[in-house]
Amino acid sequence: MSTITLHSRLPDGLEPAAAALYWEAFGEKLGKLLGPDDKARRFFADTVNPDAVIAATDDAGNLLGIAAHKAGSQGFSTATTTDLFQHYGLGALWRLIPLAMLERDAPKDTLQMDGICVAGAARGQGVGSALFDAMFTFARHQGFKRVTLDVIDTNPRAKALYERLGFVATGREMTGPLRPLLGFNSATKMVLTLCTR
Repeated sequence: MSTITLHSRLPDGLEPAAAALYWEAFGEKLGKLLGPDDKARRFFADTVNPDAVIAATDDAGNLLGIAAHKAGSQGFSTATTTDLFQHYGLGALWRLIPLAMLERDAPKDTLQMDGICVAGAARGQGVGSALFDAMFTFARHQGFKRVTLDVIDTNPRAKALYERLGFVATGREMTGPLRPLLGFNSATKMVLTLCTR
């Protein structure tokens, strides 16, 4: 295995690779809202926020994984209503309300994880662990007291992983009328309180 290099922001030129990884991880959840796949990958490649992505690359500069974060209102994507219309035309109209319902601003003193994804070929090689460590270090250096994330009810393995990392469930939100679009019933909010090192 080659060396894993961590970057505090997404290196230039890796936007399409980051979009593809993000869509691979979250396409099932967002597919009905932002699909088809090619369109969604282009949408995210054009709107990715490099400053909100911790990236892991190999020796050749290939993207192995990303950990996206959100402080305030800026996360993995900087998409605006204009971006939605540019990519989806009039189809943006019906997408606006469900997407707005999914949006969350991170609470004060809290860094919100906006997705962690590892390329299939890089799984089991420590990339995910390195990204989590980098995310927690970044959060501490930025003065955040907590890291929060949402995990959907159809992903119990992820929830178990987050619990092993020290995250604690603090609440659950039902998807309600969005369930047919999203394919899951609820999301559990999980919080990790950071200790200073």
